[in-house]
Amino acid sequence: MSVKKILYPSRIGVALALASIILYVFFSIWPLFFSIGIAFTNATEENLLPNPDVLKEIDNTLACIEAITTQENLSTRAEAVVERVTNTLRELENELIAFKQAVEESEDHTTDLYVMFNASAIYVTAQGLRLIPEQVQKTFNCTEIGFQPTRPLISSEAVNNLSVIYSSVSQLSSQYIVMGREELLSRIDSAIRLIRSAEEYFIGMSSDLQGYFDTVSQSLINERNRLTMRFIGLENFQKLFTDPRFVYSLYKTAVFVATSVPLKLLAGVALAFLYSSPLVWGRKVLRGLILAPWAIPILLSGLTWRFLFNPNGQLGRMLGLDIYNYEWDAFLVYNLFETWLAYPFIMTVTMGALAGVSKDLVEASYIDGASTFTRLRRVVLPLISKPLMFATILTTGASLQAFMVPLLLNAGGPTKTISIPGLGTRSGNVNEFLILFGYNRVSIDKDYGYAAATYLVIVMILLVYVTIWFISSKKLRGGR
Repeated sequence: MSVKKILYPSRIGVALALASIILYVFFSIWPLFFSIGIAFTNATEENLLPNPDVLKEIDNTLACIEAITTQENLSTRAEAVVERVTNTLRELENELIAFKQAVEESEDHTTDLYVMFNASAIYVTAQGLRLIPEQVQKTFNCTEIGFQPTRPLISSEAVNNLSVIYSSVSQLSSQYIVMGREELLSRIDSAIRLIRSAEEYFIGMSSDLQGYFDTVSQSLINERNRLTMRFIGLENFQKLFTDPRFVYSLYKTAVFVATSVPLKLLAGVALAFLYSSPLVWGRKVLRGLILAPWAIPILLSGLTWRFLFNPNGQLGRMLGLDIYNYEWDAFLVYNLFETWLAYPFIMTVTMGALAGVSKDLVEASYIDGASTFTRLRRVVLPLISKPLMFATILTTGASLQAFMVPLLLNAGGPTKTISIPGLGTRSGNVNEFLILFGYNRVSIDKDYGYAAATYLVIVMILLVYVTIWFISSKKLRGGR
């Protein structure tokens, strides 16, 4: 009777499997669904993870405003305080104007009784202003009526100005004797300007206190809405397809795919044929060296290319290219850089396919009198077409997702006005490919919902592309 060997108990196996599933769901499935969901919201840096204390402050302040405007004793008290402030400021302004006139008409303001009389009146009125800032803060302090914490209902600057006015006017009325005439008149003018500024604020409150509170409430509601993430349906997608920057980004990505893929294929296939030829001496060593772009980190490669093609760099100066100011100069360098990065992959795939081509077939075609071009077109290329198609699919997908190339060279610039007929104009980077466009909406605009919608559209484009290639490949295989 054979003994069944068990590596570990089934309970441990089940536990490990469940742990793997949970980790997979957490790190793969959940972020995917979260990203898709974000695309249908107004998510931004502010409302994605808002500070709950800030939201509580806004809610408490709104409740406080409602209490003041609906409870008669509180509203009456608020109106009385605002009216007192307004009346005191008006009285002070009139007294300061009279004081200024008296100083101007006097021969010696330090001994003129009329000047002294006006100064005394100002001092008395100023004393009435001394306690007003405290009364204003107490009346409009929501903590006093049970709401905490809250935002201030009256501008802190306006309340502070009342204290500044009191200090300035008190000093004028008590120390005018030791001041020179010009200095005194200048300080009176400054005090009048300060009073008029405060008057404008409090007269606006006094004439329509309910309207003032409505304005403050609406401002708080707008802020709360800005801090609240909500479902907005297809609004991001509508905004996306009416954004001239996105449409132009789509166009530039398509042009980049149409130009970079043939360049990569041409360079990779040509080098593969060259280094597969026995006529090339030391081809194994050269083959290893030519694959260097694969070994160099892309960040180092990007910095090197940016240095070389800088307007003051060696190649930039020699070729007359300015990647920071001319759109198509930068686009040309993008293609060259992308080709340099990708040709090792095309070359490796092609060389692997060439290694599988039967030498007997090539020799037979040579004996039959086929030229070099005919042998290449009729014998070799058909035999390596499937690996080449596979490489083309992958490199096309890579070009569709081009990100590091424009980012490292010039961040997708230069920045210009983008104009699309029927969609208007926007200022943006004219070489922002699709992935970079979405990245900039996050890093620059902080608009996460819009960026997620962008990436969702990109995924759909890639799915359509893969589907088309899959159907085309199936047809080429004869429908099998």
